[in-house]
Amino acid sequence: MPSTGAGEPRPKMQNIDDVIADAMRKHERLSAYIEEHAAEFDPDVLARLLALHGQNATRLGRLLRDKRALSGKAADSLLDALGKALDELSTELGVKL
Repeated sequence: MPSTGAGEPRPKMQNIDDVIADAMRKHERLSAYIEEHAAEFDPDVLARLLALHGQNATRLGRLLRDKRALSGKAADSLLDALGKALDELSTELGVKL
């Protein structure tokens, strides 16, 4: 298996779960690096690292949202919410919807 350059084997990317796991590992490593060395960084460098950290968190959130959408769970949640809204309207209006 190819190396990541940090002494760890690079995992194969075969599905969205693999991509999410890899991104999470890298995000955790960046987070630990920032925490360990924050006092040593020039403020501009620290600001750039924190911006990168934020971008990675946003990307992870999007990947997780995409995974949910691909699984169909997002559609199920929407259907559940619509069903509850229709039930409430039916009760308030006294009409079966």
